[in-house]
Amino acid sequence: MSRMLEIRSQNAADYLRSAGRVATGEPIEIRELAGGVSNAVMLVTLPRRGERFVLKQARERLRVKEEWLCPVERIWHEVESLRTCHEIIAAADAANPEALIPEILWEDRLNFAYTMTAAPNEHKTWKELLLAGELESSQQLADACGRLLGHLHSASWPGKELSAVLHDRTYFVQLRLDPYYQQIARVHLDIAPAIGGLIDTVWNNRHTFVHGDFSPKNLLVWPGHLMLIDFEVGHFGDPAFDLGFLLSHLVLKSVWAGNRRNEYIDIANRFWLSYEATIKPIIGSDKWSALEQRAMWNLAGCMLARVDGKSPVEYLTSSQQQVVREIARGWIMSPAKAWSDAMASVLSAKS
Repeated sequence: MSRMLEIRSQNAADYLRSAGRVATGEPIEIRELAGGVSNAVMLVTLPRRGERFVLKQARERLRVKEEWLCPVERIWHEVESLRTCHEIIAAADAANPEALIPEILWEDRLNFAYTMTAAPNEHKTWKELLLAGELESSQQLADACGRLLGHLHSASWPGKELSAVLHDRTYFVQLRLDPYYQQIARVHLDIAPAIGGLIDTVWNNRHTFVHGDFSPKNLLVWPGHLMLIDFEVGHFGDPAFDLGFLLSHLVLKSVWAGNRRNEYIDIANRFWLSYEATIKPIIGSDKWSALEQRAMWNLAGCMLARVDGKSPVEYLTSSQQQVVREIARGWIMSPAKAWSDAMASVLSAKS
């Protein structure tokens, strides 16, 4: 570890020149990108060539209030996960032409870094659009995101062709199960056995490639396109986790939105119906029913984790956090059987 150069915006240009990726004297612009907690991520622009790419390096200590450590070697797991997703979506291009996955350009094994293609400057994250109240465009994005996740899951079901690397769930435990589900079990001791049951069902159901961080902040959008990023916890596991993870963000924003709650729930419903239409014909009604029930349990766990886990969302007031706790705790003890039940419950919950 002592040989690793910690790349920052201040030394990234020198690093790229010394690595032979940029010529001496060639103009270069470096801008650190915000949003992530586990990596240094920089946008590199080469004006003379008209080229731009993203440089990413793993960090051992994550940038959150609670102590949260994870080995930097996880970045090679991320690279394998990214390659897998790129292959899946490339094969499904005709069915979902707006969906894109970054392409890996080169890797630096010594310094635990790699580069990949970048979205254009005019992109925004879906999270930005949702928090700005841009709900008309978010309706269409919900459809596209449902198809994207549906293709990722259905094309890899039952996952037997995934690489051996993606069968390793070490980083999923360190970056998701422990800071999310195991942490809320430590905080909410009275429902810890039920949370343990949720963890067991996530661990024991292995069917597809799972992104593990399928959230609005990791979905970059610009006219006619949608790009999924951040693949470090990708693995062969339970697709119900991805569903619960994404839906939790949309439900949390519906609580945050006050009197516009039903509009945000409509967006969540658009995502759900699009996902269902994509994957259900592939896996059949019985497997779909089981997946839906597990997804609702994960929705509850992820909602509670985003207020009492190690990485809480920043936009909820204390009273809104309490609303989320009450909903999520009830669902963890008695999970909704179907998305329609969960949707109705959120719409009827107190503001």
